Amino acid sequence: MSFLRWFLLALLAGCAAPGDRGVESAPSPVEADSYFEAARRGAPVYEVVPEQSLLLIHVGRDGAARRLGHDHAVASEQLSGFVALGTQPGEWRADIAFPVRNLTVDKPEYRERLGLDTQPTEADIAGTYGNMLRVLEPDLYPWVSVRLRLAAIGDGGPELAASVTLHGSTAEYLVPVTLETGPSTLTARGRVVIRHSDFGLEPFSAMGGLLRVADELPLEFYIVARRLPG
Repeated sequence: MSFLRWFLLALLAGCAAPGDRGVESAPSPVEADSYFEAARRGAPVYEVVPEQSLLLIHVGRDGAARRLGHDHAVASEQLSGFVALGTQPGEWRADIAFPVRNLTVDKPEYRERLGLDTQPTEADIAGTYGNMLRVLEPDLYPWVSVRLRLAAIGDGGPELAASVTLHGSTAEYLVPVTLETGPSTLTARGRVVIRHSDFGLEPFSAMGGLLRVADELPLEFYIVARRLPG
């Protein structure tokens, strides 16, 4: 094989589409047995439908040279987990998880949804994906998990206490959500701002720190779940 041909094949392999990495091999941290048991007892328990659910993160840029970079849309299309709505508010709970390695970067529909007004190249996108993995280390920490409990019900709807575990650290948030339930489905949507520093992470930087990823990460989610049979 000529050097040129080898180089082109290596380049194409290194720039494979972010998110197209196959299913994460490590088992999900969500413990499903207690949810199946609750469903067998007749409690309303819902299983997340990955192909209809979405988590979307606005990864901004910061630093004196930020005009030279791009904001990015990072998404998970592989949310999994369960939601249980008990007979009492204190029994409401949910556990959601998604694999780090299968995050997508800069799908056009997500950039449009976030209103991002620049256009990164394919090399920019592949580089962003690689830098993200260097920070998040999916070989050591393959999953992000979220444990949710009902904190309060106000005029605007429920507010959830969320324990987010990322890169081996856990941070706590209060998340207002819009929740709708039907005979067989549940939908939930909400927004929250998380930070790299909440998890002891150093945002990726370049040019001696003149261009860096912003610490704050605005996040929105839309979850569709289907009720389990009793």
